[in-house]
Amino acid sequence: MFRPLLVATCLTFATPLLAAELPIRIEGIGETGSIHVYVFTSAEGFPKEEHATFQQVFARPEPARNELTLRIAVPDAAEYAVMAFQDKDGNGKMNRLLGMIPQEPYGLSRNPQLFGKPKFSDAAVTVSANEWIILKLHD
Repeated sequence: MFRPLLVATCLTFATPLLAAELPIRIEGIGETGSIHVYVFTSAEGFPKEEHATFQQVFARPEPARNELTLRIAVPDAAEYAVMAFQDKDGNGKMNRLLGMIPQEPYGLSRNPQLFGKPKFSDAAVTVSANEWIILKLHD
């Protein structure tokens, strides 16, 4: 009789609470390739894809559209950084020249103009239910 309650209690504490919903719009999507989206909740590991709190691949929107709108449930955090890229060659990863310089369309929240590796603070945003986080993909 107490076992189901114990299991439910353990699952509740083991699973991070999804307390925020990020409204995201990705603009500048090209004609081919899926869209990879990554959400980071801290500077630790940013911008390495494997360290993202959330990551998902979305099909390219219908041909007449060059933008994608999403609402992503994520764990509660003070700030978020969102990164996206379009996987034009379908290999499942962002191609980089010399392991650093993106070779496929990509974008970051706040759309910073960068020279070098981005920092979490370059892309960090706070959540507002009425404000979209807009990323503009560029080559």
